[in-house]
Amino acid sequence: MGRILQIRVGAWTYDEDEVLQAWPKLCALVWGELDRFGPVGMKHGVTELAEYLPDSLRFADMDKETRALLTPGVEKVSGILAAMRSALAEWDPRRANTLSDELEDALTELEKQAPEELARRK
Repeated sequence: MGRILQIRVGAWTYDEDEVLQAWPKLCALVWGELDRFGPVGMKHGVTELAEYLPDSLRFADMDKETRALLTPGVEKVSGILAAMRSALAEWDPRRANTLSDELEDALTELEKQAPEELARRK
């Protein structure tokens, strides 16, 4: 690594539409209306979905039961995201790749737990 030029190992979502297809209820929770997918220029990838889930859950207008149901899964997603980012920062792409699979699996499990009405959020 140079004095000015920084070299990083990173992770990004190639096709953001796949995020919406894979986790529509979670996307609706995080970004609201599915036909207006957030501000122009805002990224809507896997890591952004995972990053924004805790605040979305915390501030969303939902009943206590739904919040209690989703909280453990959101905490799991957040922990895996933090571990993946740490692995990337430590230049450990093999570990980061394993964690990316775990992150997607955790999001899929959380999507299954999320009530259908989240997909209809405005």
